[in-house]
Amino acid sequence: MSYERKRVAERFDELLEGASTLKRGGIVTRVGEVSFEMLRLSREDVLLDVGTGTGAWAIRAAPMCRLVIGIDISRRSLEIAEKNARLHGVSNVIFAAGSFENPCEEMDLHAMGITRVLALYSLHHLPDDMKAEALKNLASILRRPGRMVIGDIMFFEPPEMHVSEFDDVGYDGGTLDFPSTADFLCEVLRALGAEVHTVRLHPLAGVVCGIFHG
Repeated sequence: MSYERKRVAERFDELLEGASTLKRGGIVTRVGEVSFEMLRLSREDVLLDVGTGTGAWAIRAAPMCRLVIGIDISRRSLEIAEKNARLHGVSNVIFAAGSFENPCEEMDLHAMGITRVLALYSLHHLPDDMKAEALKNLASILRRPGRMVIGDIMFFEPPEMHVSEFDDVGYDGGTLDFPSTADFLCEVLRALGAEVHTVRLHPLAGVVCGIFHG
């Protein structure tokens, strides 16, 4: 199988209908919490949340930031995210259509002064060559000093050693998911000039943080 944006967007719409049988909790929740902590947000930050979904992390970050921008390929998710922001009384969050291959689909993100980028459980839908290009694009948007945090399925050990744990980390075995090794993600970020820190939370999941100094 290969990456197809339409199929991935349709899958996200299915998840909104409760059709997913994947477990969500445990490791997945821990990945999110550690990723959020590693952003080191401040009131001067502008956060780009790539693959924001229904906006939970963007809304959580809003009180800590000057501005939060959440992008996603699922229009239905974005509609729900906007509703959730209103329900939480959050006014400094913008939701817009966008993707790894075209993050500036609806706005010029280069002009937004982005200092933090979060990619939480979204990057694994791309094969390695597209991941490398996507991270390059995101690095070009990021103002220095800045941070890019990737919390996701990533292989620290061969996945065939942990088949029984695929559901625990939300891995579909390769149907729409194309996880990379943690080493690959680190190599890409280092090549872009980042200082890299890695947190292994499971043999198949963890967090990689790229710090881009001024």
